[in-house]
Amino acid sequence: MWYFLRDTLYSIVFILVGMRTSGKLWIGKSAGEVIQGENSFDIIRYFLSFAVLVGHFRVITGIPYYFPMSSVDAVHGFFILSGFLVFYSYMRNPDIRHYTERRTRRILPPYVFIVTLCWMGGVLVSTLPVGEYLFSAQLWKYIAANYSFLNFIEPALPGCFQGEAVNGSLWTMKVEILLYITVPIVYYLMKKFRPFPVFIVIFIFSTLYNELFYYLNEKTGNEIFGILKRQVGGQLLYFYSGTLVLLCFDYFRRYIKFLFPVAVLVCYFRYDVPLLIYVEPLAFAVVLIGCAYYIKWFVFMRKFGNVAYGIYLFHFPVIQLSIWLGINEKSHILCFAFCVAGTLLLSILSWLLLEKPILSNRMFSSK
Repeated sequence: MWYFLRDTLYSIVFILVGMRTSGKLWIGKSAGEVIQGENSFDIIRYFLSFAVLVGHFRVITGIPYYFPMSSVDAVHGFFILSGFLVFYSYMRNPDIRHYTERRTRRILPPYVFIVTLCWMGGVLVSTLPVGEYLFSAQLWKYIAANYSFLNFIEPALPGCFQGEAVNGSLWTMKVEILLYITVPIVYYLMKKFRPFPVFIVIFIFSTLYNELFYYLNEKTGNEIFGILKRQVGGQLLYFYSGTLVLLCFDYFRRYIKFLFPVAVLVCYFRYDVPLLIYVEPLAFAVVLIGCAYYIKWFVFMRKFGNVAYGIYLFHFPVIQLSIWLGINEKSHILCFAFCVAGTLLLSILSWLLLEKPILSNRMFSSK
C-alpha cells in the first residue's frame, strides 16, 4: 500500500512540476482536439445525471434502487467536468461579456423554467385553496428565493408535498454560478503568477475549508456546518481538479496508462487510506476525463442535443409528484418508470422548445 500511495503522490507532483517549469499559462495542444473532436463527455453527463436521479429516487421514495455511483459523487463529477470544459471555453475567448453571455444562455433558461413550472403547478397539488395558495407569504418567499438561487431560504411550497423541498437539486446552482465567477479571476492570477502557485493556494484553501466545517459539524452536531461544507469553498477542489487536467492534458495523455489505474484505485480506497481522500478530487478528474477520451462507443451522441442538464434540474419534482399521485404504493417499477419517463419528457421538451432556440441566438452582438 505504501508503494501505491508513493506512486500516486509522485504522479501528482510530476504534473505540478511540469506546470511550474512551463513558465506561463498554457493548455495542452491535444486538449482542444479531444474537446472539439471525438469524445464521450455526453454519455458521462447522462451517467452522472441518472446517478443523481436514482439517488434522489431512493431517498425520497424509500425504494432501494441501485446505481454504481452515489448522487454526491455525481455532483462532484459535474463540477469536475465544468472545471475542464468551462475553463477551456474561457481560455479560448477570455472576453467577460462573451463568457457571461454563453454561461447565461446555457444555465438560466431551463432553471427559470423549472422554478416557474413548480410554483405555478403547485396550485394543483397544494392542500390550500387557490386564493390562499397564491397570496401565501411562503409562496412569494419561495419565488424570491429560488429565482435568486437562494433556494435554502425557502425550498418548499405552501401545502405541497407535506412541506418537503420541491426541488432539492437546485442547491448546486448557486455553487456552479459562483465557480463560474471564479474563472476569470483565477485565469488572471494564473497569467500573473503562473498556474503552479495559484493551484496550490486553491487546493490548500479548499482542503482546509472542508476540514474546518467537517470538524465543526462533527463536534457540534449542527447541520448548518455540513451545509456550509458543501458550498463553493468545498467544491473548488473538484472544479479546479478538472482545470488542472486541462492545463496538463499533454502530460495526462502521455501517461494515461499509468495515471488511470492509479486514479481508479485512489477513488476505490479513498475511505480506507486516510491520505487518499485529499487526492481523490484529482483522481476522480483523471477517471472521468480519461473515460471521455478513451470510450469511443458513444461519440455519435454528439450529433444530438444533450438533455443531461434538464434531467438534473427536472427529476426531483417529478419524483415528488409520483409520491403525491401514490404511484410508489402501487408498483415500485411503475413508479421508477414514471419518474424516468416524466423527467426525460420534460428535458426533451425543454431542449427543443427553450434551450436549443436560445443557444442558437446571441443575447448580445459579439465582436
